[in-house]
Amino acid sequence: MYDDIVEFRAFYQTSFGQAVSSLIQKQLGSFWQGGPSLSAACLGFGFPQIDAIANVLALMPARHGAIVWPSIRSVRSCLVEPNALPLPDVHLDRLLLMHALEFESDPGKTLEECWRVLDGAGRLMVVVPNRRGLWACAEHNPFGYGRPFSSSQLKQLLRAHGFEPRQTYRAVFVQPIPDKLFQRFVSAIERIGTRLWPATGGVLLVEADKILYSAANKGSKLHRLKKKSGTSILVGQARGTFPKKTLT
Repeated sequence: MYDDIVEFRAFYQTSFGQAVSSLIQKQLGSFWQGGPSLSAACLGFGFPQIDAIANVLALMPARHGAIVWPSIRSVRSCLVEPNALPLPDVHLDRLLLMHALEFESDPGKTLEECWRVLDGAGRLMVVVPNRRGLWACAEHNPFGYGRPFSSSQLKQLLRAHGFEPRQTYRAVFVQPIPDKLFQRFVSAIERIGTRLWPATGGVLLVEADKILYSAANKGSKLHRLKKKSGTSILVGQARGTFPKKTLT
């Protein structure tokens, strides 16, 4: 069962796992654009996707455990509780969730915490198993565990917790069979699947913007004010500004 970080790492160290990682990475290219001064983090397990990104912090959920990363440079990984990230408010420009949201018993609370740590112009990328894909039905891969999402379910969840979806991607159309025959045709299968069966990719990726003033009452984001007439309204609570820190 993929409930330990060692198992995630073992999968992505195989040739099949590396092929899957490459397909996901192609969809993440534009997400990291913004210059070397970006303050970025990944919550969950996304080492293959963030290895080449400068100054990114790897936040590993306590339920999965942690490993030292990277092994040849200054360590930028730490063990965290997804609902209480050790970061100040409005601190991150980019936040990637991979092998994270589908394992949380209350994904809404995790998204609220993501909302808190993201800058006003920050962007969130959520990578989850696609409910309509074959990978969510297979148990010998990390996308076969946790809670799969459909596109509409994930977008609804994001909007309910302070985010507006801007782009939706699907990837990994190859069958979840670690066979060398399939691996030879991964690129061709990906092109055909994207064109003919776009909704059936094994992995769902949704990029979202932070909504600065949300209509939903989520924790400390909003507070109630009383009008003189006695009726109450919801207004956005301004966040304090914290200096960005370079992660080394």
